[in-house]
Amino acid sequence: MGIAYKRRLVLPLVSVLGAGLLALVVGSVELSSASDSSSGIRLVASDGQGATLSVTDIEPGDTITRTVTIRNDADVSSRLSFAEDAEPADFDNGRLELQISRDGQQLFAGQFGAMSDFAQDMGFLEPQEETTFTFTVSLPDDAPFVRPGTETATAEYTWLTSQP
Repeated sequence: MGIAYKRRLVLPLVSVLGAGLLALVVGSVELSSASDSSSGIRLVASDGQGATLSVTDIEPGDTITRTVTIRNDADVSSRLSFAEDAEPADFDNGRLELQISRDGQQLFAGQFGAMSDFAQDMGFLEPQEETTFTFTVSLPDDAPFVRPGTETATAEYTWLTSQP
């Protein structure tokens, strides 16, 4: 059984300032995402099978969203799993918040980087089916201003697919 790697970057609407990812797959799963290097919040493809979400600049009261769409272009169903590798961020004394959802269903809400560091089963992607992960990063209105580039929060995410 062969393993195929496939990466595809697509520039979506201006409101989506940046996203990216690369996945390890059995069959062919197409990943759509965006990238904007000028943003203080980036989701960028990493070598291997995932993406890194980095926050270097966000102001109190800001809420910023990034999305990634994963499409199964294979002729067979693929099981999808999702994992975070991070420590809870101390950005602005731990007040940086993250919400992650898949197709509108919330997977996580809490302190940035505090999601469990183990793979979560996301079920199957049928042939030609797609799913969208949405990352929403926010800082409360009453948080103190953090000078851009003085603090960084980083989390790595992995999407894996395999035949059942």
